[in-house]
Amino acid sequence: MIASRLSIQGPLKKNKSSFIISGRRTYIDALTKPFIKSTSQFKGSGYYFYDLNAKVNYAFSDKDRIYLSGYFGRDVFDFANGKQSLKINIPWGNTTGTLRWNHIFNNKLFGNTTVVYNDYNFTFNALQNDFELKLASGIRDLSIKQDFDLYPYTGHKLKFGGIYTYHKFTPSVISGKQDSTVFKPNNAQIKFGHEAALYIQDDWEINEKIKVNAGLRYSLFQQAGPYKIYETDENGNRLDSTVFGRGKAVKTYGGLEPRLTMRYALDDETSVKASVTRNLQYIHLVSNAGTTLPTDIWVPSTYKVKPQISWLYAAGLFKNFKDNMYETSVELYYKQMQNQIEYKEGYTPTGLDDTENSFTFGKGWSYGAEFFINKTKGRLTGWMGYTLSWTWRKFAAWNFGDKYPAKYDRRNDMSIVAMYELNKKWKLSAAFVFGTGNAATLPQRFYIVGAY
Repeated sequence: MIASRLSIQGPLKKNKSSFIISGRRTYIDALTKPFIKSTSQFKGSGYYFYDLNAKVNYAFSDKDRIYLSGYFGRDVFDFANGKQSLKINIPWGNTTGTLRWNHIFNNKLFGNTTVVYNDYNFTFNALQNDFELKLASGIRDLSIKQDFDLYPYTGHKLKFGGIYTYHKFTPSVISGKQDSTVFKPNNAQIKFGHEAALYIQDDWEINEKIKVNAGLRYSLFQQAGPYKIYETDENGNRLDSTVFGRGKAVKTYGGLEPRLTMRYALDDETSVKASVTRNLQYIHLVSNAGTTLPTDIWVPSTYKVKPQISWLYAAGLFKNFKDNMYETSVELYYKQMQNQIEYKEGYTPTGLDDTENSFTFGKGWSYGAEFFINKTKGRLTGWMGYTLSWTWRKFAAWNFGDKYPAKYDRRNDMSIVAMYELNKKWKLSAAFVFGTGNAATLPQRFYIVGAY
């Protein structure tokens, strides 16, 4: 009742080519308008999103097929406060295009060659009386990857390949206007990066009881120019600089990312699983701990910003009952994280300096337990999942160096889904979701220092 969608699909050439086009739009904004009086100070507030998917494929032969797909989507949030003469417009979304070639070499080996273009943009527009403010950020990527699936021997499923991505980051752009005065500094802060990786993975069924999934990935990230590194004194005054021209290597990071998962079947209905994974993350979401400004931005690893590193450990018990009518599991996990990123205390975007100069770095960890039960047979089916977790951060510059609950700390998370078959023509379903809210630090007071 809050959205409409339309899909069209069909053949272009019999047994050779087909297409599908699908679009949708919510009209929450239209539904809420009757409930906002014309005299309300919030008249003009609302939210909606829309997106469009399109895909076409063509079979050149029994062994070759081409897929071309595209996606365009936008979320738009509007907020108005007539009492304060304030209007806010926040659109954000993705534009992507993918071209994939699937080739079958033989009955044991096939591959996929994929080219992907992605463009993400976020904008914050604010208008109060005669003052306008605009904040913008975005990422533009161009990737090519090659993936292979190989079935060399009975019990083995090999996956291997590589990927390369060229990144263009615009972490923060700020501009404004008041009357005839335009504030538009040269503050695009555009950064460039090369990211590449090679991987191999083996899904190995040793016997009926033991199954192992082992993989190894080597990833690399290089920041590229143009870029300037400034030397400063203890007061932050610039003394000297090192300039890197366009395309010149500024800083290179890399490392191994091993992963191992093991499953041991105690019997036909019971198994235990354990896993360990190491990950390197070169692109970071930097969030504001408060709720006053939309300053969440995506930034790359640079000369100053190191990659985030994590180790994830998990172990669980999986048990089925009553001829697999009920599926249950209990899983414990622990995650250790290095080089976590936050804004410095009291950060306010000015557009006069590189955003990365306002970051502070620390460490984090999270742990918890996940419980799951699923009923798969009978007229009444459904599942229930519950997660109890803790997520902590520790920054030397914050909270006197003590740990504190992170923005993503969600102590309780529960989902219940039920479906009941009345007859062959009618089914009823219901869902219930409960979750602890995100941790946030609310401002206690405001003050203005100077004015432009």
